[in-house]
Amino acid sequence: MPKRKTTTLSLAIVCFTLLAALALIRDDLCKVEYRNGAMLLNVVLAYEVRG
Repeated sequence: MPKRKTTTLSLAIVCFTLLAALALIRDDLCKVEYRNGAMLLNVVLAYEVRG
């Protein structure tokens, strides 16, 4: 396979993998929770859609 075709195929596979991962975790993208012993850090992204 030519080098250009291999590079394009590799890029397509990486993009598809990223899209699949985002589809699986899309509900958790706006909330991050970190626990360290007794400490809990909870960060929530609040946004509004302007129409």
